[in-house]
Amino acid sequence: MNENYKNNKLYLEGLESLPKNVRQIGDAREGNRIYMEDYVYSYLHQFAAEETSSEQIAFLIGKYYTYKGDVIVIIDGAIQGDYAEKVNGDLCITERTWYHVYEKIRKYFEDYSVVGWMYTQPGYGILLTSFLKEHHNKNFIDDKQVLYIVDPLEKEDSFFAYENGELVEKKGYYIYYDKNPSMHNYMLENKTKKEEKNEQDIDEDNDIIKTFRKKEQQRKDDIYQKKFINMLSILCGGLVLICLVMGIGLLNNIEKLNDLQVAMKTMTEKYNNIKKEVIDLENENSIMVNNELGAQIPDVNGNNDGQTSKSGLESEEKHTETITPPKTQTINPEDIPTSYTVRIGDSLNTISEKFYNTLDMVPTIQKLNDISNKHKIYVGQEIKLPKP
Repeated sequence: MNENYKNNKLYLEGLESLPKNVRQIGDAREGNRIYMEDYVYSYLHQFAAEETSSEQIAFLIGKYYTYKGDVIVIIDGAIQGDYAEKVNGDLCITERTWYHVYEKIRKYFEDYSVVGWMYTQPGYGILLTSFLKEHHNKNFIDDKQVLYIVDPLEKEDSFFAYENGELVEKKGYYIYYDKNPSMHNYMLENKTKKEEKNEQDIDEDNDIIKTFRKKEQQRKDDIYQKKFINMLSILCGGLVLICLVMGIGLLNNIEKLNDLQVAMKTMTEKYNNIKKEVIDLENENSIMVNNELGAQIPDVNGNNDGQTSKSGLESEEKHTETITPPKTQTINPEDIPTSYTVRIGDSLNTISEKFYNTLDMVPTIQKLNDISNKHKIYVGQEIKLPKP
């Protein structure tokens, strides 16, 4: 048996990517991993369920691979352990069993190897007994070969693999879905011992497998839809929150805009009131200048009663136009400023007399400052002074 086993060509192959369409059983994410094809999984559990009163043996067919430093066991087929014998109450593998297994491998699973075995123990759970340890060490000398224990009554199963020289229970494994014509052909030609199934029964089994796969796919779709709905709900909640924040900010901006409009309206009213007060003040100053000017001009009869009258202004105008005071000194143009601010008691006559010692510059001053009536000037007015 050992010599035949050594010639079975157990070796590692590199694996570029892991199977994609998989279902995880337990926690199988870390370290060395085990992948079992769906046809194999279904067949082994049907085979285990046939006999619920005694143990059964099957052999796991597949290959070993390496992937990123981990050893990956991929189980592509299963062969019934025929010709096994009871020894001291335990079901044991015989030389004839091995011969039968290799014969089936050459027929159905060429280029594949025995990567482990299945042992059923109805009603005992997945307990790793001392018999199983000894029998595994005796028949499976490669430390990568695994043991698959199934309890068809309790519906429990688990893999055991070597770690540091001891068989240790794996936390989980994967079932993957792929085309598997080799296993399909084996299932059709090697019917279970309990009853010979006709073609209709085989079709029913295929329908069961298809239904199982369909339900499994439906379960995946339901999980995806739930995740999608949850993600969509979170997204909608985020959008609602953003809209709420933007709405609050907009309301605050509207309130600030209303406050700004009220402030602008108040400032406009204040500006108009100040402007009106300035205009009234300018009018009062102009009246005061004209009154004082009228008070300084005597009427033609020599009366000076301090009151402004039209005849007095006209008399003063006639008087200034006909009488020119004599020039007493020469005026230096450099001494004359460019402008002068009107004070109380000033007139164009007094300004001309002050800076030019003559009234002849009144028309020139009047023209330069665009003054139509030389008697209408007001306190604080800026008068431009021409060069003589």
